[in-house]
Amino acid sequence: MWQRWLIAGVAAWSVLGMPGIVQAQGSGWTLWGGPKKELRYSADSGRIGDWDRYYLQVPRQRIAVSEYYISYPENFRGEFDTKAVEVVRSRTQKQFRIGEVVWDRENRELRIALAEPVPADTPVEIILSNVRNPRNIGMFFFNLRVLSPGDIPLPRPVGTWVIMVSSN
Repeated sequence: MWQRWLIAGVAAWSVLGMPGIVQAQGSGWTLWGGPKKELRYSADSGRIGDWDRYYLQVPRQRIAVSEYYISYPENFRGEFDTKAVEVVRSRTQKQFRIGEVVWDRENRELRIALAEPVPADTPVEIILSNVRNPRNIGMFFFNLRVLSPGDIPLPRPVGTWVIMVSSN
């Protein structure tokens, strides 16, 4: 009997209580569905139409990483500045030299190739500066895949950042 009340309470809270939580930047709760591996992020603004900076956390990988592939949904109509991308080691903020950043608008993908691979077991943060947020409110799933040096050229999936853009 008490299980029904618990489920009803969680459902009511998720419908009525979530608006305040949804406004927070970063990963939050996903009660039903959502990505299999949600990654953490933060943003300076998170408001529609603003110029913004995204801090995308990448967990330790068991392999060295030479390229990062970030895909985003069709309804994300923002803009990226390929000259304002950084890959830094978490905590120490040591920068990894970028070889090339390619924004493939048609396939909705940002490819970040490094001059030298990130060593295995190194947590990093991808910083996207001068991002123009879309002019529509939404929750946008940015998927991350990585490529290892000398690997078969099929990037491996890592997880998803659930980027929130709101009017506040």
